[in-house]
Amino acid sequence: MEVKFELEGVLGFSRDLSAVADRVKSVFEDSKQLLVKGAPKGKEDEAARLRRWEIEGNKLRVWIESGRYVRAHDALLRIGKALSSELGRAHRIGLREIGAPTYTIVFSVGEIPSSVEPELRKLGCEISGGQIILRLTDLSETDIRGRMVDRLVSSVEQLLQPSVVQAKEEIVVVRQSKPREHRFTTDPFEEAVKRGWIVEFPGRGQWIYLHPYTALLRALEEIIIERVARPLGFEEVMFPKLIPLEVMQRMPGYLDGVPEGMYYVSPPPRDPESFENFKRQLKLMKRISADELRKVLKDPAYVLAPAQCEPFYQQFSRKVVSLEQTPIKQFDRSGWTYRWEGGGVEGLIRTQEFRRIEFVMLGSPDDVAELRGKVLDHSIEILDDLEIEWRVTEATPFYMREGTRETSTDPRKVATYDLEVWLPYKKDWLEIGSYNVHRTKFTESFKIKEAKGREMWTGCCGFGTSRWVVGFLAQHGLEMEAWPELVRQKIRQMGG
Repeated sequence: MEVKFELEGVLGFSRDLSAVADRVKSVFEDSKQLLVKGAPKGKEDEAARLRRWEIEGNKLRVWIESGRYVRAHDALLRIGKALSSELGRAHRIGLREIGAPTYTIVFSVGEIPSSVEPELRKLGCEISGGQIILRLTDLSETDIRGRMVDRLVSSVEQLLQPSVVQAKEEIVVVRQSKPREHRFTTDPFEEAVKRGWIVEFPGRGQWIYLHPYTALLRALEEIIIERVARPLGFEEVMFPKLIPLEVMQRMPGYLDGVPEGMYYVSPPPRDPESFENFKRQLKLMKRISADELRKVLKDPAYVLAPAQCEPFYQQFSRKVVSLEQTPIKQFDRSGWTYRWEGGGVEGLIRTQEFRRIEFVMLGSPDDVAELRGKVLDHSIEILDDLEIEWRVTEATPFYMREGTRETSTDPRKVATYDLEVWLPYKKDWLEIGSYNVHRTKFTESFKIKEAKGREMWTGCCGFGTSRWVVGFLAQHGLEMEAWPELVRQKIRQMGG
């Protein structure tokens, strides 16, 4: 599917630009490469192109075209930044506003399924001769920087390819351990149930975890903290697990991307008498009346933490941080993570609540990328000492699938590395860790500022310790005498 972006943009400055027209022209000539940066090799013709420009007093009007890489609105922001720097430094002329009076996006798709036409029209699309046309007017700088256009484009693409037909991205394996011999080939979940290590709980996708399952999980947690957190200088903190909706809204790609994957919490009124009817019916009928509860409860105001790192970004929201005070490194293991899997629960692999250790960092691009790499390296060293077969793959997280995408062989520019372990009983890989560099995605959404305007990144590394247990048991079995000495020794030290 071909996508074409045609934008008319306006940049408003603090003074008339007529006297510096030559300087503006020079900036445009020097910054041609700026409009191509980030486009994959061989796809440069789908990057942005400046078709023409005009000066109207203190306003600069530009016309930009692009394909799907370095989209026209991203190019407008880049042009604004380049002009602001040059004109501000040389002529003390400041950039005051950015906008797009008109913006047309054309999707050339050929045959359009009639079943999606009503939904496309709800998005404001015109449909004509195998093309879907989206016309936008009077976009503000907030609209542009807030990725509104990218979300609209993503919505159109998802309608044309439902859930992107769940198309799997090509798996790129960047590192892998040597193959190992696995004597245990049974599903550890079934064996754990049989031995009474876990007991079913009425809540779907929930379990009561008994000894020695809990001893193993705690041992793995301690090993991770000793071998990763302490050597790298991460400080332990305790994050809330009840996340206000206004905080969750700032998490890119969650409420606006996967709202169906969260538990919502409705606070009760402070008045005990409001529950009188509910209590009366419960006593008389001996059953819970959901209708009575709905009458009493307030609208949902929270979600149970689906990512665990939400409070980290909130603690710096709308604050000014100096890079000299960074990198800020924290980790949290204080509670459960919650995700609504519905009918997708599967044994111990996919549950509704699970244990994680979340490493989070804030700092310069180099510091965050370097820390992510070190956390990953230390994780791999642990798996090697645990005699577990593993691999590392590249991935694009759902919250970074909109807008400009860069491809690079430089590992610092890879958004996510997934750490996976082999499950002999399934003959498949299981993700047990995700190692992410967010770039400015979260500093922008939480409005975290750097004291001198320098670029600041965030990153997070999630250790799915519940899945670490599954991977460990799948490869080593449930006979503790056969486990690697590293784990047995840690369990003994912990009194297990």
